[in-house]
Amino acid sequence: MKYVGSKARISRHILPIIQGAIDRNGIETYVEPFVGGGNLIDKVHCQNRIGYDNNEYLIGFWQALQTGWNPGTVPMSKELYTQIKDYKELFRPEVVALAGFCATYNAKWFGGYAGTVKTKTGEIRNYYDEAVRNVLKQIPALADVVFQAKSYDEINLSGCLVYCDPPYEGTTKYIGSFNHSRYWEWVRKMSENNIVICSEYAAPDDFICIWEMERTTTLDKASRIKAIERLFVRRGSGGGGFAIYIIRIRPRYGLEYRGRRKANVTC
Repeated sequence: MKYVGSKARISRHILPIIQGAIDRNGIETYVEPFVGGGNLIDKVHCQNRIGYDNNEYLIGFWQALQTGWNPGTVPMSKELYTQIKDYKELFRPEVVALAGFCATYNAKWFGGYAGTVKTKTGEIRNYYDEAVRNVLKQIPALADVVFQAKSYDEINLSGCLVYCDPPYEGTTKYIGSFNHSRYWEWVRKMSENNIVICSEYAAPDDFICIWEMERTTTLDKASRIKAIERLFVRRGSGGGGFAIYIIRIRPRYGLEYRGRRKANVTC
């Protein structure tokens, strides 16, 4: 599903790191506290997969799809989109999420209706239909994922691999505000009994970067920026360790550096 901050475009780079850590350490439960569009959890192989998100509409959307609901039966006109945006309480959670994520420009939560448009090249595209088709293709890979509406700081697990993809600091917030200091404190605590891998542009000094790659991101029609995507783990947490490939990639120049380091993190 198209989603603000989605890792779909770089999943082929970060998935081997996450899957490798799961396989090498015999991890049975994979957890995403910010599951969002499910564009990484749908590719991870693990005995148990849990996707949390504090957006109850989004979780209701995934749960409804898992039980056979077909969003293609909802004729999402601009008028209906506006009604849902203004009166969310009158609609089922999955319908609100359908409008808020699939019928909106660039998947930004109710960021403006995106239906059938004529592109600069003269092509006629129905962005809503495209979004719905993409979601339906994704569902088979999410059939056994446990989706729960819960804030990251309500999660208390051990022995898991936890992949965190929170709202990035210094970027436009998708829904509401986000306390980054509180988040990093939670990551430190979770790293005591889990392998925790975090996506961000930057992290506190007690975290080490295990992978990075330059990419261009788009948030609205007039905003395109280049940034360095990174993966972090906490430095020296716990007594265990696992091997991670440290890779830095710049799309224009190809592979810049590749090495192997033993990252000391709790398994």
